[in-house]
Amino acid sequence: MLSTEGLLYRICIWIYHVTLLNFLFLITCIPIITIFPSLAAAFAVSRQWIKKNDPPIISTYFILFKENFRQSMIVGIFIMIFGLLLYADFHIIIQLHSTVKLALYLFFCFMMVFYVAIILHVFPLMVNGFYSSKQLLVNALKFSFYKFHLTLLNMICIYMLFFIAYKFPVIFVFFFSSICIFLTYWHINKKFVILEALQKN
Repeated sequence: MLSTEGLLYRICIWIYHVTLLNFLFLITCIPIITIFPSLAAAFAVSRQWIKKNDPPIISTYFILFKENFRQSMIVGIFIMIFGLLLYADFHIIIQLHSTVKLALYLFFCFMMVFYVAIILHVFPLMVNGFYSSKQLLVNALKFSFYKFHLTLLNMICIYMLFFIAYKFPVIFVFFFSSICIFLTYWHINKKFVILEALQKN
């Protein structure tokens, strides 16, 4: 029998937790419109893990899904609209035949990086404190700039995981979403820890 204190047992439990969270996330995303509350709930569960808590995953997930439903929908719709505007701008830039096309394209790439960075920060901030929707978006933008190397490292980790999952599609079903969410909160939690230490000093 496996010892409950053994490394192999802990690895098996971690795999089970990650897989269960991944399935919960994918299932609750099926209606599509519930993607944003699903992200909030998954980030909230990951936060518990990083805080060394071990709550019952299923019940905790759905409680947090309901708690964050309204705000996550408001913020998510705003993010989606802004993303569609960026997408439209990209197609306009591609069709331009102008000397400023390269400059506009580089500016668009810059905007896309920070758009992704804001998305990565919004939901961890949502489950880490109480903010209005406006404050949440403003703080997500500020956190995107703060310790920007951690944001870039987070993006690189997600890209690498996506590349691996593309080669082995089974990873998408069992691990991809939950691990990306866990890694994202882990990187952003490092920023929280640094700020808390600065505030104490």
